Amino acid sequence: MAKYILSDPNFSDGKRKEVIDQIIAPYRNRPGLKLIGYEPDADFDRLPVELLGRPEVMKDAILESCAKAYELIDMEKQTGHHPRIGAVDTIEIYPAKDVTIEECRELAEEIGKEIFKRHQVPVFFTGKNARRPDREGLTAIRKGNYEGLRDAVLKDPSRAPDLGPAKLHPTAGATIVGALEQHDAYFNVVLDTTDVAIAKKLASYIRGRTGGFTNIQGTIGLPNKHRRTGKDVAIISIEVSNPLQTPLHRIYNLLKAEAARYGVNVLAGQICGTIAAEVLVQTAEWYLQLEAINGPWDYKTQILENHLLELEG
Repeated sequence: MAKYILSDPNFSDGKRKEVIDQIIAPYRNRPGLKLIGYEPDADFDRLPVELLGRPEVMKDAILESCAKAYELIDMEKQTGHHPRIGAVDTIEIYPAKDVTIEECRELAEEIGKEIFKRHQVPVFFTGKNARRPDREGLTAIRKGNYEGLRDAVLKDPSRAPDLGPAKLHPTAGATIVGALEQHDAYFNVVLDTTDVAIAKKLASYIRGRTGGFTNIQGTIGLPNKHRRTGKDVAIISIEVSNPLQTPLHRIYNLLKAEAARYGVNVLAGQICGTIAAEVLVQTAEWYLQLEAINGPWDYKTQILENHLLELEG
């Protein structure tokens, strides 16, 4: 039976089409691998990519893509509002079908070691590969972003990478690699204001370590341009580590209510990349106050596609 994993590597160039095309090329027309999508963002100067495929095929493609990114992106010249520490910022691996988290952990370990061996780019391990608890998430590793980490690793032994010397690569920075059990939800809330201070304040209300939701550690207020309206706006960029435990509607409604205190409206919610269908159905269940005729609403039995998937085996 074929095994499948999901990965969402993030690269630090969302502006230069010729660079983006070369980074994406290893993922195209490759048997055993599906390029789900990629969304370059010029404001963030960031290229998130989403992939589904067989483990060994995925590994080879990611390593080819990383080689191009390390060659073409100079972190001393890169600019962008999104937190990042390297030309290849993150490579996270998730089980998708008939594969265990331990197999994903081993694959992430192999990718991290190959990156350092081939390119001498320092590696920080996260998720199930983390060497210590504070690196199970991205916040502690990314503290200070590329510029802050570049200086900190020279002075503070606690900031040193897990693979490589206590200094960043002079142009490629460092890369974060790890396996996680569940695919995070990446969710933006777009505010009808250019006041980033308000967005940052609202982000602090939902961040776990500042009194918010425990499943939200990565969240930040940032300037952005709303593509549908063309407006300059502020957004709250949110990484939700278990969106079934911390539903999107709960996050959205809290931010909408808090934004209203400042006289600010919410223009939209944005989902970045893919998300599990159950996460959106959960939100629909809440808004529609769903229930079954003879009892509670049941996602598994009342969604037609679930039965079709079961029949297909």
